[in-house]
Amino acid sequence: MKKELINKMDEFILSSIKDSDSSTIDSFLEESGYDLSDIKRIADKSYKKISFSIKGQMNSQKDEMLLEKAVKYFQEAIDKNIEKPISYLRNLVASNQLAFQHRNLDKLSHDEIKSIIKDHNLLEILENLENDEEL
Repeated sequence: MKKELINKMDEFILSSIKDSDSSTIDSFLEESGYDLSDIKRIADKSYKKISFSIKGQMNSQKDEMLLEKAVKYFQEAIDKNIEKPISYLRNLVASNQLAFQHRNLDKLSHDEIKSIIKDHNLLEILENLENDEEL
């Protein structure tokens, strides 16, 4: 009997939500002793937290895609021996002051190229490479 009552209440709440009748839900919650302003505050806080987290994940994925694009571009330039991107990569290597300085660029791995360009302005790198490509 108790389970049946709970199921009916759940059905009523879900149908009210589906019908967008928030006043019914609000009155039900108030009658049950809940403070609507507290519920709204908690809901707003949760929404902001989730929204911030999703935006962060989206930005992280976007950055990773751009980084992969730049790495692929540099790898192709090395394979095809295209001077301008190779020169640009050498400048990035020199500015990083990493152990990569003394290695041949054609022996750099995907992850090493990624490490070299990761500390620089990725958008600037891609714009410079695309501008050089247009010339």
